[in-house]
Amino acid sequence: MWSTRSLGGPCGRPTSAVVGHTIGSAKLIGARPRPCAQLRSLSRPTATPETPPHPQQRLHPRCLPIHPEINAVIYSEDVIEARVAEMGRLIGQDYQHTELLVLGVLKGAFMFTTDLVRHIYPYPASLEVDFFKASSYGSGTTSSGVVQLDSAFKLESVAGKHVLLVEDIIDSGNTFSRLVAVMREAGAATVRVAALLDKKARRRVPFEADYTGFECPDEFIVGYGIDYAEKYRNLPYIGSVREEFIRH
Repeated sequence: MWSTRSLGGPCGRPTSAVVGHTIGSAKLIGARPRPCAQLRSLSRPTATPETPPHPQQRLHPRCLPIHPEINAVIYSEDVIEARVAEMGRLIGQDYQHTELLVLGVLKGAFMFTTDLVRHIYPYPASLEVDFFKASSYGSGTTSSGVVQLDSAFKLESVAGKHVLLVEDIIDSGNTFSRLVAVMREAGAATVRVAALLDKKARRRVPFEADYTGFECPDEFIVGYGIDYAEKYRNLPYIGSVREEFIRH
């Protein structure tokens, strides 16, 4: 027997076709084919045309020009992306049967955190994401040794949970060694740290992150969420700032 079926045609419009015992014998009937319509065989793949029907210029090229105030790129966008993906797999293996709370430290870790959680696989039993600000600096530039959390963050929310703290860079270790202690005192079941960069040359207290992206050279770096005077956070790579643009 012959019957008429509605096949999903190109451009999202239904196409009326006559079909028999084999779909390969389908023929178009009815209206004249529209200019963008093309009959495709459902039994064999259709080659992708070399040029799209409506080519458009890429508004955001993959490789952006280097910012004029950047001296050198230390970690490229591709290198960061690959390493963050590796870290996500490692974290996923450790938390695949766990209810995980990921806490990103603002502002520097916002970009790293959002990219990292997309790569956490195998998937944990559940995954929550939150952000907060933390500082161990008082009115000066030296660490006070006391961690201050922003008032909007509810510390009691970590009680009984497996917490993964995400930071952009660890240098002296003062802030994070104390921050881990604060989370444990608040009743977190476990506390681990994922840091994109580890500047060991600046370490003042013994501290090691559980997951580290790169061991960072002792240079003034910016990009990928890390700033200097609130500038350069938007750069997709990590680089060093030219000396003339650093205020001393």
